[in-house]
Amino acid sequence: MRPNPLPYFQSLGPRDYRVMPWKNGLGTTTEIAIHPPSSDLAGKPFDWRVSMADVTQDGDFSSFPGYDRSILVAAGAGMELAFDAAPNAHLQGAGAMTLFSGDWRTRCRLLDGPVRDFNVMTQRGRVEHHCDPVSGGPLEFIWHPGDEAFLCYAIRGTLVLKMRGLAEWELEEDHCLLFPAGQEESLRSTLVVMPHTRDSLGALVRIAYR
Repeated sequence: MRPNPLPYFQSLGPRDYRVMPWKNGLGTTTEIAIHPPSSDLAGKPFDWRVSMADVTQDGDFSSFPGYDRSILVAAGAGMELAFDAAPNAHLQGAGAMTLFSGDWRTRCRLLDGPVRDFNVMTQRGRVEHHCDPVSGGPLEFIWHPGDEAFLCYAIRGTLVLKMRGLAEWELEEDHCLLFPAGQEESLRSTLVVMPHTRDSLGALVRIAYR
């Protein structure tokens, strides 16, 4: 009997990422992955984008009408986000996160010094996403390869990703694995992602096409 084939995936690290100014010019962000790859923040709309931003002072976030956003605190004491169309979100400590609309005017207030935050954006009506912090224990999920992509990112320390019966990967800090959508449904698998040590922190992003 032939062994089950491994799905196609990309292993990405700092050399693959792009550092660029925020859309509003008030800070910098590191773009981890974007789809389609030819997309940008100017004239070529993207389906989804994953990035890491450095927030060094209080101020307004860029506007992204038509997109849904998740933000997860990667490092620093945290921040409070004030929205013009929803209650404030208080994000205290690494791993704290919230989901909000890119249509909302959003202002950030740092709680105690600079913050790094992990960002996910998806085009509303076309793509939806779920972003979960990985810390303290394992996270198990079923991957639907035909219409779902997923990205596993090691924010701090090391993560372990296991595809049951097929393979196991170890992710070092600031590295990620990207499994794109559109693969054979026969590759549907149960996966487990877990922190390698007590202090490890990661993010699991699942991106589903409607």
